[in-house]
Amino acid sequence: MLLPSRPRRARATAALLAGALVTGALCTSEAAHAEEPTRDDRMDPGAYPPDGTRGNLFLAGAVTTGVWYGAALSFSYLWPDAPGAKDLRIPIAGPWLALADTGCADRDPNCSTFMVVLRAILTTIDAVGQAGGVLVMAESAFLTTAASKPAAPSPSATSKRASIRPAPVLTDSALGLGLVGSF
Repeated sequence: MLLPSRPRRARATAALLAGALVTGALCTSEAAHAEEPTRDDRMDPGAYPPDGTRGNLFLAGAVTTGVWYGAALSFSYLWPDAPGAKDLRIPIAGPWLALADTGCADRDPNCSTFMVVLRAILTTIDAVGQAGGVLVMAESAFLTTAASKPAAPSPSATSKRASIRPAPVLTDSALGLGLVGSF
């Protein structure tokens, strides 16, 4: 029986030892570090958003509608001969009108069912996206917001100082000007 040579056995042992070390390093875990406690944020369902939310919400709806309209416009130029392509150029109502007229173009001999279904799916997604943007804009008109808080009085207004100011005096028999003050 032939035994492996000493260098070959040493290499096999070194490879086995290296594999065991790598496996051991990957299988051991480090002790958990303490983490800062997280703040428990609970939302008050009766709280209203701040006063400036209406404008931001309207802007978000307008951008959403614009992005989806841009997608519809690009689809209409990507497939200009497809049925309903001209309808896609109408904002908001165009995708809904184009859905009623899906199919293959008369001059497209290579039209496949896959392309018809793909156009219908993309048109539907676009229609829902544009309608969603319009609904977000409409929501901004009816959104109840919290009243803005009045500004805190300045320290000089709360300090006690003597003041005198003129005030009109009106009675049944006299009309005049008097002085009113605080001391």
